[in-house]
Amino acid sequence: MEHHADFAVSVSQKLDVETSADPGDGKPPIAGRVLALGWWVDPSASDGEDHIPTGTLYLIADQRRPRPYWVKQADLTAIRLVE
Repeated sequence: MEHHADFAVSVSQKLDVETSADPGDGKPPIAGRVLALGWWVDPSASDGEDHIPTGTLYLIADQRRPRPYWVKQADLTAIRLVE
């Protein structure tokens, strides 16, 4: 499932992250600089008790991919602040 953000804020601190989860497109895990933090509003969130919200999303620029990619927080496996 490809995620999207209804709202986002840019990240001014240099922050690198990695994932171990394949985002479903057959490409390797995502690794790169975080450009923005986002979240989305699920209008059906209260409709089902088994509904699991996505939470915070990270917009990551991975040099191996043609565009930035939204990744859910639960898929992150490493995070590093760059000075």
